Amino acid sequence: MRGKAWMAVALSLQLLAVPPALAAANGTQTTIVLVDGKTAALQKQAILHQQKTYVHAKDAASLLQGVWTLDGQKGQLKLGKRTIVFQLDAGKVTVDDKPVAGGEAALVRDKEVYVPLRWLVEQAGHEIAWNAEKKAVEIVSKTQNDSFVLVDETQLSKEEQAFIESVKGKQGIHQRGDLYVIARGQTPHPGYGLEVTKVEQSFEQLFVYVKQTDPAPGMMYPQVIAYPYLTAKVKLPPYTTISFIDADTNKPLFEG
Repeated sequence: MRGKAWMAVALSLQLLAVPPALAAANGTQTTIVLVDGKTAALQKQAILHQQKTYVHAKDAASLLQGVWTLDGQKGQLKLGKRTIVFQLDAGKVTVDDKPVAGGEAALVRDKEVYVPLRWLVEQAGHEIAWNAEKKAVEIVSKTQNDSFVLVDETQLSKEEQAFIESVKGKQGIHQRGDLYVIARGQTPHPGYGLEVTKVEQSFEQLFVYVKQTDPAPGMMYPQVIAYPYLTAKVKLPPYTTISFIDADTNKPLFEG
């Protein structure tokens, strides 16, 4: 599979139906959000501050598929493996417990917390740009559809081939660097197999759906023990995790 997995978040900005002076003073904007072509309205209106768009922290968590928690003057946004902490009273920001030079502080308006949209999108590893024609902000995932690629093991190094040989008989997901071996384990004959049905990217998670195929009815197979397995190369962007899902049950592969 090739090409980019795109996620467009379109922010159509219109002034509130209030006097212009008031709108300019509070900087609020009525916002319509489209995620993959579907409307996902923000719970709170966005704020324009110093020519930057800020969204409510809970809306940011929803858009970036993260988790927002607030404890006193400390706000935390969990984005996959990355943790961003906003110290509201000090105007400071840390990423994974490390101070960030130039990190964008959060804003507090009417006891509500707003966070900088562009900076957070970039921290999540994605791209963001203004589309003047559509009057929209577009967020583009950097993840490629070819992040997960099945490979011919004869094209691999001797070390990688040796690793495959050592794990192919053990049911499970085995990893060596960017090489993954999906092994079904021992079967009574070659009629059993594995098939990748689809690969989906959701921001910082890559989901690989695998079907455990059974013998075709009426088909005769050699009665020899087999070890069905697949080999793949995986290129994960920073802070992205991979999950293997049973295509029939939607549960983790080889569990249950």
